[in-house]
Amino acid sequence: MGNISLGVVGMVIGSLVFQLVGIFLLPMTRGFTDPLPTLGSALGFLIGIGFLARLSTSGMNISILIPLISALNPLGALVIGVLVYGDSAPFAKIAMLVTACVLIGVAGIV
Repeated sequence: MGNISLGVVGMVIGSLVFQLVGIFLLPMTRGFTDPLPTLGSALGFLIGIGFLARLSTSGMNISILIPLISALNPLGALVIGVLVYGDSAPFAKIAMLVTACVLIGVAGIV
């Protein structure tokens, strides 16, 4: 996998943050009919995926990178949904999501 530098960690966090910004803005786009939130959401996703592309070309192993981001995105989306949009968060839903994310993360390491 190579060395994990501070820059790599920053790009992973940046990718996650920008993708979560895209997720946060999705309901505001009203089905991509409101131009400003649509632009913000699209840019969030584009920049987040751009960070992943840069990470993969820098030598980071995508078999770890993609499962890591894939495990963290749903957890972030759950937090945004509950805290910002008032989604329900029954224990069973949270437990299943956390379990699935842990399994995805472990599968990426093995």
